[in-house]
Amino acid sequence: MTKLTIIQQNDTHGSMDFHHELFWKENQAELRKIGGFPRISKYIQELKSQNDNVLVLDGGDLFHGTLPLVASKGEALIPALQKMALDGWVPGNWDFAYGKEQLSSLADALPFPAVACNVKDQDSNQSFLKPYMIKELNGVKIGVIGLTYPYVEETMPESFSKGLSFTKGVEEASSCVEELKDKVDLIVLLSHMGLPLDVELATMVDGIDLILSGHSHDRIEQPITVNGALVVQAGSSASFLGKLDIQLEGGKIEDYQYELVTIDESFPVDEEMEGIIAGILEPYRKERENVVGRTESILHRMTLNEAPMDQLITDAYLHVLDDCDLAFSHGWRYGTPVQPGDITEYDLHTIIPTNPEMFTLKMSGEQLMNALEKNLEMVFSRDPFKQKGGYILRSSGLFMAFKPYNPEGNRIQKLLVGGKELDLKKKYKIAGGGKQLFKGAESNKTYHGVQAVDVIKQYLNENGAFKAEGEPKILSI
Repeated sequence: MTKLTIIQQNDTHGSMDFHHELFWKENQAELRKIGGFPRISKYIQELKSQNDNVLVLDGGDLFHGTLPLVASKGEALIPALQKMALDGWVPGNWDFAYGKEQLSSLADALPFPAVACNVKDQDSNQSFLKPYMIKELNGVKIGVIGLTYPYVEETMPESFSKGLSFTKGVEEASSCVEELKDKVDLIVLLSHMGLPLDVELATMVDGIDLILSGHSHDRIEQPITVNGALVVQAGSSASFLGKLDIQLEGGKIEDYQYELVTIDESFPVDEEMEGIIAGILEPYRKERENVVGRTESILHRMTLNEAPMDQLITDAYLHVLDDCDLAFSHGWRYGTPVQPGDITEYDLHTIIPTNPEMFTLKMSGEQLMNALEKNLEMVFSRDPFKQKGGYILRSSGLFMAFKPYNPEGNRIQKLLVGGKELDLKKKYKIAGGGKQLFKGAESNKTYHGVQAVDVIKQYLNENGAFKAEGEPKILSI
């Protein structure tokens, strides 16, 4: 019998240092300081020093999410990743943010391979990255198949996918399993598709032993078993690691133990990594020290219908572009919470790292209704492969009551704009930011040459301390 430990991290989004994370305690949200690369690095080092049979894999969204990463197109993180004892990774949707050439450059700078079987270079029609890797640990061979987010072309700005083509990966994953099954003792799918898609894919592809899921930021505490595969995911923001101890016998998992490891203050720090992270952050000291406002509420986006972090964004949009009826922001998942008190400029770049240019857009009530129904389908579709959104579109000026289990196009039960019933024929003026929001209406947007972070700074300056509304405006009924 062979023992093997597999460590998973996913969706770190540039949360390199010790930071606040949101937990639920006694029906209340509370913040605890956890996570960061210095503690993760030390933990991995100690595991690998004690046991040769340790495999550490990253599930993507490594290179985007905080100011140092976005400003350097991911390059600031390279010294930390070169020090981190990772064995492989799969890019996430945000890792394509700087275009295919930059992603290739970032991947080439790492001492561990990038894998993805479902993305091709359009020029050559060849796989953009290695479809899989084989790692041997003390005679145990592990096949690791990469599966990146399949809907980059549909849901992200056009520049992300230029020169690349993506598939759902079912056929490719199945082919990789066929190639690997006689060569390895264990087949691992390292995925950035999201938990619902990964569970569905497990029903469609035989022969996978383990799926390390990413993208949906789920804190899985007990593995999900589907068609003989164990499915796990380890939260986000470098706050958690998934630790799976496996006992293999004759190429099969005989027994396992799983733990979602919370990287709290009890974990020792890798001082060399701490120095590397301090060096990455140092050029942004001004932004980290520049207080631009205050909040009386915890700013987080841990809730699906609406969240305080996004209410700040859309309230600011509606305040500064003051002739608009509504404001929207994309339903992002990333962004570590901000505790009540001071908000820094660096915090704003963590809340909205894309810092999109502001636009206004006119839509009829009917177009607005259709856009919102489309968004609800992308979040709640009965078919996991049609779940392409993050959370529900964030908004200010809107009241919406909906039934998530209703058929596509028939979920919205009540829609109010500015407290009044939606008029299907009326034109509404909408404030928003960037090309990811209302992507299909790009030709009708009017951009205003001002960025989201500056708009939020202006709002905080003019409006005083932010306090999230207690009454929900987006209701599932």
